[in-house]
Amino acid sequence: MTPGLGLYLHLPFCPSRCPYCDFNAKTYDHGEARRLLAGLAVHVERIAPRAQGRPLATVYFGGGTPSMLPAAALASLLGQIKELIGLEPWAEVSLEANPGALSQAKLTALRQAGFNRLSLGAQSFSPELLRALGRRHTPQATAKAVQAARRAGFSNLNLDLIYGLPGQSEALAAADLASALELEPEHLSLYELTLSPHTPFGQRFRTGVAPLPGDEEIIDMEQAAKELLEAAGIKRYEVSNYARPGYECRHNQSTWLGGDYLSLGPGAHGHLAGVRWAYVADPPEYCRMVEAGEEPLAMREELSREQRALELILLGLRTVRGVELASLAVLRGADPRRVYAAPLEELRRRGWGLIARGRIIPTEAGLNMADAAAGLFA
Repeated sequence: MTPGLGLYLHLPFCPSRCPYCDFNAKTYDHGEARRLLAGLAVHVERIAPRAQGRPLATVYFGGGTPSMLPAAALASLLGQIKELIGLEPWAEVSLEANPGALSQAKLTALRQAGFNRLSLGAQSFSPELLRALGRRHTPQATAKAVQAARRAGFSNLNLDLIYGLPGQSEALAAADLASALELEPEHLSLYELTLSPHTPFGQRFRTGVAPLPGDEEIIDMEQAAKELLEAAGIKRYEVSNYARPGYECRHNQSTWLGGDYLSLGPGAHGHLAGVRWAYVADPPEYCRMVEAGEEPLAMREELSREQRALELILLGLRTVRGVELASLAVLRGADPRRVYAAPLEELRRRGWGLIARGRIIPTEAGLNMADAAAGLFA
């Protein structure tokens, strides 16, 4: 695919803070939410000229739990984006949501507003594991949300699942996946639990120590998931992402290909023509700076051609498509097979990747060792 222009919009509010979460998220505050919505309405006007007349191919409302906000507020934001920047006729417009924050009326209003891809944070279908994760919804709520989304007209649905949870066995992980498949999603994201030392989970558990599953158990879970998904006609296209043919997340694919995307919201990252940036993560500070007419930047960096090439490799080795040699050649001004001769040979020697059809393509083992594979080029 040829990347189009995207937009990522971050809404950080959640019903509560989950004990494993290390994202830029915080407990919902009505006053802060109203102020942020007003700030976003101002900021979108300011960033619109950067599109330079290019309509958006993808829009992604992430968080946090964007679906906590009123449907009218989300529709208004999307309407502004359409008016000020514009959307391509078949643009993918995604919204992250929690099953417990949805109603039939809300889903219908969101679909009518133009959202056409819904990503539900199911996380597990075990009541016990959901409680351990600090989630407020039940497995039944996830099933009801999927049914309501279908009635509202959503035909592109993702379910997030987490595996490697405290006390989770291979059988429990497979049962989670089987329950998800019964709901017939077009897309599944399977994330191994990551322990950050700054989270309650990170302070309570340590990698490789019971009750967390060990490395061999994690490998067994991943192999069982691969077999279940292949049997269901859902294919892996990135380390953690699986989809039915034609339902791969276009926004994420564009990011992995080094595409351009604008950004809005506290903590949101963007990339445009070799310049990347991030906005301040604190919602009140983000709003204060926007209200004062300042650009709420936390970081801005102009990437060298060498850095851009390296990012293409690091991101591309996480996907089954791999990395296009021609794109690397343009950035490096030389044959990448010569520039990266040593890491490419080591990649081949370890069985993690090969060069074929004009691309560096990771093997199945390479996808499972994506971070280590990328480290060969760093």
